[in-house]
Amino acid sequence: MNTQVKNATPQEALEWSQTDYFMAMKFDPLVMFVVIPAAIQVVVLALMLFSMMLTGIVFD
Repeated sequence: MNTQVKNATPQEALEWSQTDYFMAMKFDPLVMFVVIPAAIQVVVLALMLFSMMLTGIVFD
């Protein structure tokens, strides 16, 4: 494993801050951190309720 750290030149640091996805803010934070997790949570809740309903039908 390489543990040597190389200091970046000012040009490399500027290029990194402009091209990095998160540093350049090339996304909508509301969508990434609120809408997508909320949609996943709703889908998982629906699947849980469906599995409980199916279990009730099968083992009733």
